[in-house]
Amino acid sequence: MSDYVKRWETLKKAFGTTTGSKRPQETTKKILLGTVQKASGITPVLKEIDSALAKKHRLPLEQALNKLMSVRGVYCTFLMKEQKQFVNNPNDPDMVIWTAYKDLIFGVQKIEEDAAKEAKQLQQTKEPNKTAITWLGLEGDVKSTIAAAKKLFTPFAVQEKKNNLLKKAEAAMKAAETYTKTAARSEVVPARKALELFKVEAKKCADECAKVLSAEKDPNYKKAVQSFHDAMKALSVLSRVDAQIKNLLAAEKAG
Repeated sequence: MSDYVKRWETLKKAFGTTTGSKRPQETTKKILLGTVQKASGITPVLKEIDSALAKKHRLPLEQALNKLMSVRGVYCTFLMKEQKQFVNNPNDPDMVIWTAYKDLIFGVQKIEEDAAKEAKQLQQTKEPNKTAITWLGLEGDVKSTIAAAKKLFTPFAVQEKKNNLLKKAEAAMKAAETYTKTAARSEVVPARKALELFKVEAKKCADECAKVLSAEKDPNYKKAVQSFHDAMKALSVLSRVDAQIKNLLAAEKAG
């Protein structure tokens, strides 16, 4: 039985052994406490994945995979920024520390890949007469995008109350959640329709952002809106979503 928490602990230990220091963690500022370390969020999600696999529960597994994609993306982006300072470092001519970062980043990515394969295998085992659908981390992408936009819009509460741009993303989010649920149950047609609906709703959200960009004057607010617009537009034309729709259509034709 898989033990992804143990694999994560092994990765962290290997990083510490190679570098002589603990793995890097982001810091955040909190009132009264000052600057404190920010947890990566990976361990609790891996516990959910291990639990879902042990119980052979498909939907909780794929929901946890979406969470993993979200937290892993944020943490690995941070690691890559930290890693840059060790390129051509005179104190580390063999790039030992840089390589340790690479191994940690790739190790977390491999955990996600392997867990996704197990999700598909679980579908095949539980319903051998149905088409197993390869996991697609769309829901995690959308949640990360909305969370980032919410953070960007925090200083602009008045404008957000007027424009309700975060609310404009709710339909896309719901479609992504529907996809996760139907794909986990090997429901090919509903999963395909959910993806097609997602593309439509994500584009609608991007179009609403474009209208606000034309109407608003505050350059700082427009910068935040532009970021959200670009992210939602990119999601609406995501190549891996199109590829998944194509795969699902082929599965439908194959019966």
